[in-house]
This record gives sequence, C-alpha cells and structure tokens, in this order.
Amino acid sequence: MRLLFILIISIPFFLSSCKKIDKATQFDIIIEKQIEIPSLIGINLPFNIPTTEIHSNINEQLEIKKKKKKKIEELFLEELEISILTPLNKNFNFLRSIHVYIKAEGLTEILVAKSQNLTNQNLNKLLITPIEELDLTAYIKKDIIDLKVELITDETLFQKTSLNIKSTFWVDAKIMGI
Repeated sequence: MRLLFILIISIPFFLSSCKKIDKATQFDIIIEKQIEIPSLIGINLPFNIPTTEIHSNINEQLEIKKKKKKKIEELFLEELEISILTPLNKNFNFLRSIHVYIKAEGLTEILVAKSQNLTNQNLNKLLITPIEELDLTAYIKKDIIDLKVELITDETLFQKTSLNIKSTFWVDAKIMGI
C-alpha cells in the first residue's frame, strides 16, 4: 500500500520533468526568402505565375541551434507568412490563390500550404494555411530542399512585385537518446 502511495505521488513529478525535457528538444526554425513576380502586362487572366523555387538554409539553422538533422524526430510547417516588399503601396488584391509545395531529392513533391479564393482585402501580408499534421522530417533530412510557390493572379500586375516568404517550422529533436 505504501509503494502504491509513493507511486501515485511521484507520477505528477515524473510527468512534469518529461514535459521539461520535451521543451528542451523542441524549437522553431525560420527560413526567409525573397521572390519576384514579373509584370503581367498583356497576359490574359487568370494567370498561373511560373514556379519559383526557394532553396533552404536548414543546415545553417540547425548548426546555430547545435542540432543535427539525423536527430530530428518530427518537423511540421507551423506558419507561412508572405508579405510584399516592393512596391511599397502594393497589396495582395491581385492574388486569387497560392499553393506552396516542398520537394527534395528522391522524395515526392507534396503540398504543404495553400490559400484559395482570396478576396480583395487590401492586405500586404498573408498567412497561408499549412496542411495539418504533415510530418516533413524526411524532407528536411535531405541536403537540399526546395519550396515551390505557385501563384494564380486575377488582376494585371503593371510592375515587378517582390515578396518575402517566411516559413516557420516546428522541430522536435532527440537529445542523448531522449
């Protein structure tokens, strides 16, 4: 009976320490890249803008955090934010939909985030909805990963538009076999 009492009392402490260990092995990696959309004068709309590939600097990010790719247990796209850099007064009213894919050598290209049927809200920053519960660990463990962005416009762009794409990945890594 005494052993059972000690066991019941110690369970909350054990669970609390496990949560602290989990927090120590979990972190975010942020990858930011800029892309340019060319002027679309004289093009019939809607128009699918050619794919833009964004090469990842994930290895650099992991080195900064003193982590290794082989130690990653889980990795999910947590947030994808796209903002307009130039022209300064531009908004996303020209955009009908956006799809973001990830690809890596030897792995199938998959959709990781999308927003469709966008309405004219005069926004210069968009949060794109990630696909839920999509573990991207196999992709991140490759030497080179690319994010592919497909945009469909429904308005003419009279000048080149520069975008910043900020991807936030949630990572859970092993530490000393934990």
